[in-house]
Amino acid sequence: MVGFLFWNLNRKPLQQIVANLARRYDVDVLLLTECSIEPAELLMPLNQRAAFQYNYAPRKRCKKEDVFTRFPTEFIRPLVEFETERLTVRQLSLPGTTDILLAAVHFPSKLRWRDWSQSSECTVLADTIALAEAQAGHVRTVLVGDLNMNPFEDGVVGARGLHGVMCRRIAERKTRVVQGKEYTFFYNPMWGLFGDRTNSPPGTYYY
Repeated sequence: MVGFLFWNLNRKPLQQIVANLARRYDVDVLLLTECSIEPAELLMPLNQRAAFQYNYAPRKRCKKEDVFTRFPTEFIRPLVEFETERLTVRQLSLPGTTDILLAAVHFPSKLRWRDWSQSSECTVLADTIALAEAQAGHVRTVLVGDLNMNPFEDGVVGARGLHGVMCRRIAERKTRVVQGKEYTFFYNPMWGLFGDRTNSPPGTYYY
C-alpha cells in the first residue's frame, strides 16, 4: 500500500520535522503546500538515514503544491492540462499495480473567500477531476489538500461539488443519481478526524 502525507507548512522552516514524519510513517509520496523550503534543502534531511531516496517531482503550472516521492518521478507524472495555480493532478503508475490519479489542491482561506465562492470552486474542481478521470479511463482518484472548508459544507457534500460522504458504506455505492444525472462519490474520512476522534474542539479553523 502506498503511503501519503499532506501538510500545509504555512511557510515555516520545518524540514527536519517533515523528514522525521516521513521516516516514521514510511511515506512514499509527500505533498506540501505553502512550502517555502527549497527542494534541495528538504531533500537533504529526507534522505539522511533513509532506506529509500526521495526525489522532487517538479511542478508545472501549479505554484501551491510541492511533491516529493520515493518512486522515480516518471511514475508520478503531472497531467499538465488539468493543472492550475492551486491544483496539481498526477497519474501514479507503479509497475505491477493499479494506477490512480492523485490530486492535490489548496483553496484560499475563509479570511479571503466567502463560503459561496468556495462552494463554486468545488464545482470547478469536481469538473476538472471528472475530465482527468475521463482521460485516464477510470475514477480511481485520491484527492488531498487544504480546502479551508468544513466536511459538511455544500461544496464538499453536494452532488455538483465534491460529493464527499462521511462513511465508507455510502461511498461503496460508488454513485447516486440526482435529477437524472449520475454523480460519483468521494469518501471523506475527515468527518471522523474532525469530530469524534479528536480531544480538541471539532474543526481546525479559528478566525
